[in-house]
Amino acid sequence: MDYFSDKEKGTADRISEDISIEVWNGIVSVFEEFKSDNSFSSKFTDTCSDNERACGFDEKLFEDRIKSEIPNINIPIRREESSNINFPFNQHITTIDKYLTLDFIQFCHKNIQEAIQDDYHKFFKHYHLTFKESKQLQKDFRDNINQIFERNGIVFFINDEGLVNRTIPVTMKPLINQIYNTEDKKLNELVQLAHDKFILPNIADRIHALEKIWDAFERVKTYYLEKNKKESVSELIKLVANGNTAIEELINDEAKALTKIGNDFQIRHFERIKIEIIDNKHIDYLFYRMISLIHLFLTELE
Repeated sequence: MDYFSDKEKGTADRISEDISIEVWNGIVSVFEEFKSDNSFSSKFTDTCSDNERACGFDEKLFEDRIKSEIPNINIPIRREESSNINFPFNQHITTIDKYLTLDFIQFCHKNIQEAIQDDYHKFFKHYHLTFKESKQLQKDFRDNINQIFERNGIVFFINDEGLVNRTIPVTMKPLINQIYNTEDKKLNELVQLAHDKFILPNIADRIHALEKIWDAFERVKTYYLEKNKKESVSELIKLVANGNTAIEELINDEAKALTKIGNDFQIRHFERIKIEIIDNKHIDYLFYRMISLIHLFLTELE
């Protein structure tokens, strides 16, 4: 559904990683809607005591399984008030642990199946159920969750496989999502691997993305095999500058600056004296800065 305010003012910038109480409660309401339709009953089945056929949702079985896979999640799954002192994160909280929330969403997505009402058991006043896989039902779940994220300016989204990814700013999508096809297949693989790690939610994966994109940069520098690295990168810069000496100088300065960043920070080297990167905003900045230069090189090499 497209809200009127989105059409008039545009959607919120998706830059937040915070899962507020309101967002959590919205996610739980989606879970409860699907639970009420027995969409999780195929894997977590309440059986009829008369004939042991599926007849509903075994919430205790669901909770036991999710607690074993997401140990720190609060049971029962419920909507919360920010002042609830029983909530397992902090008293008077305003945000929820994002990793628990995202793991919960992925757990739900992988266990969705369509429940079909079969014969009615008059004595127990319930229907017996059969189940079938439903891509559409999983899509409906994703759409509900993704709309909550989008409307609240949250960077995460659930992809078609039910995995959590990060959104890419619209202006950067042509650079980030492009599949490069240079003659150097290993170089193409490094850039693709960097992309695949960059869009993941975990900061460790995203730091790995920086490592891979810097590795790609170092490989670009040696594109001309008959020359040493310094001569090769100089030749490459001249190629992309296309006779513009001011641009050539600018690109040369940027290449040197990015090389220094790779050496000074914990990107390609992880000695204790190197500067650690612990903020996702800094990862975004460094990745976008590097991918912009690599994009300039690789589109020319293609």
